[in-house]
Amino acid sequence: MHPFKTHVCLVCKNEELNITPALHSGFKPDEVLLIHTSWHKEKALNLSLIFNRHHIKTSFLEVTDKHDIAKISQLINQSIIQVLNDSVDVQHPLVLNVTGGSQLLSLIASELFFEHKLPVFYVSKETDILHFLPLRNEQSYQFHLDDRLKIDDYLLAYGIKAKNGGVDKIKPEVEISAAHKKICNELIQNIDEYKKPLGKFNYYAARTDKSYQVTINPGDFKDVNFISLVMLFVNLHLIELRGKTLNFINEKQRFFCNGGWLEEFVFLQLRELKQELLIQDITIGLEIELPCGSRNELDIAFMANNRFYLIECKTKKYSGQSTGNNTLYKLDTLKNYGSTNSKAMLISYHPLTNSNRRRASDYQLNIVSAHQIKQLKKLIIQWVQE
Repeated sequence: MHPFKTHVCLVCKNEELNITPALHSGFKPDEVLLIHTSWHKEKALNLSLIFNRHHIKTSFLEVTDKHDIAKISQLINQSIIQVLNDSVDVQHPLVLNVTGGSQLLSLIASELFFEHKLPVFYVSKETDILHFLPLRNEQSYQFHLDDRLKIDDYLLAYGIKAKNGGVDKIKPEVEISAAHKKICNELIQNIDEYKKPLGKFNYYAARTDKSYQVTINPGDFKDVNFISLVMLFVNLHLIELRGKTLNFINEKQRFFCNGGWLEEFVFLQLRELKQELLIQDITIGLEIELPCGSRNELDIAFMANNRFYLIECKTKKYSGQSTGNNTLYKLDTLKNYGSTNSKAMLISYHPLTNSNRRRASDYQLNIVSAHQIKQLKKLIIQWVQE
């Protein structure tokens, strides 16, 4: 394997497949030429930002009429000749990445490169293996791409801006406290005991005043399971109980009590699987801005084998079809803003309805709920290795 001075990339879909070859060790180009149609100009600009971030120059070739085959061929051929003329003394001047383009653009570009006796490669989105063309037999030259793609680069490729998370959100490299770990394990291992009072606990955590305090209704003091759950948090010094007043202390603790603990539990499981699954990047509680301008938060996101994985964590009980289906719709929407190769999962502390499960199947979303969470590591391994 040797590097090429220029990668010619076709901008259309699955933009990460244009990025990963350019970041592969020993294959990184000096420059990338992005061939794009007028309606994919924004995508090309996003890609250029990523390449420039990695010290790779970018240039553009815009196709204004996707049906004018003669004009497209002329433009691409001129660009090839120009690069060859500018690279007279370079042993390996340019290569075509044919993965990302439309069928017509890919065919035109491939034929021209073959006419000039220049190399062409294709990246399999299922295996992340780069294949040089033509694929005559199993001995055709190929190699597995480095797992170098980070979440920020992936999101930017699709016009999604990563925003700074809240000041109280944990960072991936920060060690999670022993008290938080104990809460997570206790709530998961004793799910039958806590799933009912947890809804009441979430109710109070969501209704604190500006000082993060809330008054418990007198009748709830008679709920033995609820008070047991409250004391679990009190004894670990995560909240305070003063008479009838619950004090969640600060926003970080309030968020943790109001379902953030499940995010931390999932995050811990993934971090322990980092070596086995070759997870190259992971984030929790990342705030993003979509191309349409709306803002959302990603509970858990990670990259493995240059593929994007998204996980939504929920501790509330879905009382009807619409609430659960709305969560699934949001998850599907966020997934589809990115690559067709991305995957998403909903992890729910409570069981989901048959309607929710049918909707998840329609959206091609994975579900882990209730007692399944006890086998979360095993289920995540199966999900990633499918």
